[in-house]
Amino acid sequence: MIDGHARGVRFHRTRAKSLLLAFATLAFVSQGALFSPSLYAQQTERGKELGKRVKCMCGGCNDSATACNHTGGSFSGPCDTAKGMQAEINERVTRNESDDLTLQAFVQEYGPTVLIVPPAKGFNIAAWVAPIVVPLLAIILVWVVVRRWRHKATLATASGPEIPAQFLARARHETGKDYDE
Repeated sequence: MIDGHARGVRFHRTRAKSLLLAFATLAFVSQGALFSPSLYAQQTERGKELGKRVKCMCGGCNDSATACNHTGGSFSGPCDTAKGMQAEINERVTRNESDDLTLQAFVQEYGPTVLIVPPAKGFNIAAWVAPIVVPLLAIILVWVVVRRWRHKATLATASGPEIPAQFLARARHETGKDYDE
């Protein structure tokens, strides 16, 4: 009976050691993951803000790289394209690359449509100005046209062909009225 008891104690000690070793390994791995530069950069405000300025180029959404969220289907969350873009942003943030340089790298890779807000220069100024200027010009145009119509609405004297005198005399005689207008 002592033999059976000794085996049971050894089994529990071995199991406890295995669990302790697994827990220590998990803690070590998670500590390394928490302090790795790429994951740490993802948590910075600068990385999040840059991700909000870049559009996810997967073609399935029009969200920013940090807000990409494909609901439904087999998964819900950022797509692989958004994850790759976030990883590149995180890498550039850890290298202390400027925001403009990071955004320019994405523009060179994907084109100017990658930017959520296009820069206000060149033809893009029309995209910024047109929604404000065009309605104002339309209102002014309508106001001018209505003013002109109102001024033309004043009564004008009737004009027409001359009526021969003999017809006027005959009309006066038949109506019994002798007055000139």
